Amino acid sequence: MIHHLMLGTTNGAKIRGVQAAFAGLQSVLHTPSLTTPESWSCKVDTGVSEEPWGFPMTIQGAQNRAQAAYEALGSVTSVPHQVALGVGVESGFIDVAPATFTCYNFDVCALFDGQQYYLGISPGFEYPRRLVRNIFLHLQPFQTARQYITTTADVEQQAGLVGVLAGGHIDRPEMTRLATHLALIRYLQRHDYARWD
Repeated sequence: MIHHLMLGTTNGAKIRGVQAAFAGLQSVLHTPSLTTPESWSCKVDTGVSEEPWGFPMTIQGAQNRAQAAYEALGSVTSVPHQVALGVGVESGFIDVAPATFTCYNFDVCALFDGQQYYLGISPGFEYPRRLVRNIFLHLQPFQTARQYITTTADVEQQAGLVGVLAGGHIDRPEMTRLATHLALIRYLQRHDYARWD
């Protein structure tokens, strides 16, 4: 049972993805109600670049978010027999073919229980090369860099760029749901992992 949960972001797409992951395991996790995001999400500092590059930096951003979210729970984290969990989701990039600016975007979800992190990584998708050049070579902010693909002001809060590129077949909340669900495997099986390691 998880008594207290805090997500380290106010991004609507990530909130919906985390909601869906926990809802899918509600009978196992017995989490508090996640119907009112304002009560279980908060803005935090990631401590990494706005566009994290590589697995290490993206994982660090997710862990920083999860720890800050855990700390935002305050005194409830020290109540005996009460389980508190901080959740952090960070979107990042890996370069597959640097010479051609071929990069993939993915999500990392980190869960933090005050002592240990539990990680999950979503599938990734290829970013258009012009967009990669705009962001990393020309150092344009994401909202400016993606204007030639979509001018929707709040696309990051909705389906995300992946939703636009995929024509709605998959979206950012689904990528976040997958990363969160995969992190929950490690969390739910933590005692067995300790035995198996």
